Amino acid sequence: MKEPLVSRILLYTLYVGFALAVVVTLTLPLMLDQYFNILYDVYSLRQGYRTFILVFLMAVGFAGCWVILELILMLRSIPRNPFVPRNVRALNRVGVIFLVLAAAFWGKCLWYVTILTMLCGAIFMLGGMFAFTLSSLFRQAVAYREENDLTI
Repeated sequence: MKEPLVSRILLYTLYVGFALAVVVTLTLPLMLDQYFNILYDVYSLRQGYRTFILVFLMAVGFAGCWVILELILMLRSIPRNPFVPRNVRALNRVGVIFLVLAAAFWGKCLWYVTILTMLCGAIFMLGGMFAFTLSSLFRQAVAYREENDLTI
């Protein structure tokens, strides 16, 4: 089966997004130093804020890279057969990562409250639920496909 154009465009977009996410995550210490030298926010005057936000954003960045990598591997299976157990597990992992990120963002609000942090937590929660829903749909499709493959 030929891969649809939209899937190829999305795959190449994810490749670019993955490369950018890795570069941004790895250069985050330099970018944060520049940010705090030029601008500051209410929290930046607190002791330990720079370290906290650096660790927090690095963890979020690496989690984002992992999610993009999972999506790339899933999209590469489209020309062959997307309904395989590996994609079900990938969607489950993405859902777990999103729920952990949602908890992390809402946990961050205990010390540093911003509207954007709360919004990110809500978006990750919705993304996690969406990923789990897709996972169950893919699981059912895998079961149907395996049953159909056994039928003569």
